[in-house]
Amino acid sequence: MRLRRARTLVVEFAGPSVVIRNFMGQKVAPADGFVLEVLSRADDWQTPEALCALYPHVPAETMDACLRDLAELGWLVTEHSEAAALDAEYETGWAWEATAGLYHFGIQDPPWLDPVQSTQWMQQISATQPTLPLLTTNEGLEHVEEMQRPDMEQGLFATLKRRRSIRSFEPGSVSKDALRDCLFAGLGVTGFLNTQIPGEDPWLPLTMTPSGGARNPFEGFVYARSVDGLEPGIYHYSALDNSLGFVSEDLAISTTELFAQQDWTEGAGFAILLVANFDRTMWKYPHPNAYRVVLMEAGHIGQNILLAAADHGLAAAPTGAVTDSAARTLLNLNRVRQSLVYAVFVGHAAPDAFETKNFMAHPQS
Repeated sequence: MRLRRARTLVVEFAGPSVVIRNFMGQKVAPADGFVLEVLSRADDWQTPEALCALYPHVPAETMDACLRDLAELGWLVTEHSEAAALDAEYETGWAWEATAGLYHFGIQDPPWLDPVQSTQWMQQISATQPTLPLLTTNEGLEHVEEMQRPDMEQGLFATLKRRRSIRSFEPGSVSKDALRDCLFAGLGVTGFLNTQIPGEDPWLPLTMTPSGGARNPFEGFVYARSVDGLEPGIYHYSALDNSLGFVSEDLAISTTELFAQQDWTEGAGFAILLVANFDRTMWKYPHPNAYRVVLMEAGHIGQNILLAAADHGLAAAPTGAVTDSAARTLLNLNRVRQSLVYAVFVGHAAPDAFETKNFMAHPQS
């Protein structure tokens, strides 16, 4: 058996104390100088005996207990273990280092608040912190140019105006045409650009949403519950040929489980799940800023899906509250290279979903 230091450790300060965080396993604990020294000497694979030999003045049982504790925390990984394999994949396949890795792995499977806890949290915030303005005026600026509002009753702006995040659905099958249009609006390939750039595939796919370097890191999966002419199940959307490929009929993982106990998701006819393939973007952009670009692209794609749903007169709502472990199980995702980032739920609006009693022009306008 051999051990080495995990590649996903960061050292932090908590007041006067030093703590170490393994952001892959999300374990945090205090550490002293001796632990830091042991970890620094375990950069390469070594046997426990070899590590113990480095500290002849320390009793063998003390060193053995120390190494066991470090392995339990995930700060040391054991050769040929599942943790070591994941650690090795991170080391070789994650180009953005700890800058983005800490965020990518550190936000997975957070302790989501249930509805009661969420209400209590908002009550506490409201009672202890002043409210913040949600919009900023131009009051006080030397010159203000007044602009006429666009016509929102027809054309593109009419569709934009109809878009609302509706989380109240009624039973009813959604047409396959609506599913097709939502998928194509967000992910469909409209053509190819010949860049003639040496070392890169010269034919870059073009879509209706912007993508950094045309890397198009997102794949779309459909969680189909009630779509005309489509059996319930999980499907993969091929943007290349605008087709659906059947992945699984198993919907044992509900959307409530998949999306942080949000049971409103159960009423939708279908959901489009946007899965990021980070290595596509890493291939071209080594700087961690590219991680931010990938996340932004999910928003571009999601907005197009939402507008296509609005154009069909359907209700839709997005969510980024993902239960990552459930997503990996359902879609067989690679934890290092892939992640379910965003989803859009589409269906028929419940009768009271578009009530306008609380919707009006600003009271001061």
